[in-house]
Amino acid sequence: MKKNPRWKPMLIGVLASAALFATASDAKDEAPVAQNVKTVWIDGKGQSNFAEKLNKIHGAMEAEGWKFSDSEIYTEDGDMQGMFVTYVR
Repeated sequence: MKKNPRWKPMLIGVLASAALFATASDAKDEAPVAQNVKTVWIDGKGQSNFAEKLNKIHGAMEAEGWKFSDSEIYTEDGDMQGMFVTYVR
């Protein structure tokens, strides 16, 4: 009785695919950080002076050559915790 060797090419394909996926995931971990985008966190607790904090950070970033790009308010349980502010060069 002859053994069926059809499983060997399938096994080789599976192992090659696994190796490719492992290489692709390792490459993602080593991706360079963008040098022309910067996101900062501004604490929102004590909201009465939040606008003052925001104005100070805008001024400091502009002095370093950064321009405002976007902002996103972060809330937990309906309470503002702070804001992520993104700047670009």
